[in-house]
Amino acid sequence: MRGIHDNASITSLATPEASTATDAFNTFVREQRHALLQFLRTRTATEQDAEDALQESLARLLRYRNKESPEAWKALLYRIATNVAHDQYRAGACRHNSDHVPLDDLPIADTDHTPEQLAAYNQQVTRIGEAILALPPKCQRVYLLKRAHGLSHAQIAARCGISVKMVEKHLANAMALLRRKVGDSFKDTF
Repeated sequence: MRGIHDNASITSLATPEASTATDAFNTFVREQRHALLQFLRTRTATEQDAEDALQESLARLLRYRNKESPEAWKALLYRIATNVAHDQYRAGACRHNSDHVPLDDLPIADTDHTPEQLAAYNQQVTRIGEAILALPPKCQRVYLLKRAHGLSHAQIAARCGISVKMVEKHLANAMALLRRKVGDSFKDTF
């Protein structure tokens, strides 16, 4: 018993006229493919959009292969392709496609670390954060202005209303307290 999806059974059931029409349509598509792709490249944003529009246009044209004469196929195909390109443009504008950032060029987070290494790192960061929060308020403010905001000693002094010497004293005090609380293993972090 032959299956319904068996190509041989489908072909054998087709009439000679239908087979000739299918062959003519397939030949038409092969002949138009390259020119249509060139046409769509000028009307779409990317090469991938042009390829997608080509496929969509050919799929839509399939509906008309038996309803329209072969002489009408070309004009119909280009009208369909123009509409598909416009549809893509409108859909892209609604989704703000121009604002999307491709991820291909962005560096991916380092995945060479084991879960144990990541857990240890997270614990270190937590300890450092707790140690900074435990600093006396003036030391903490001066330390964060220097390390988090990158201000110079003179800028910190002006912002806090203290002398540059006092800024240096607060930073030295903060570093000593942080090393005592966290240890020397994190000195590069400070």
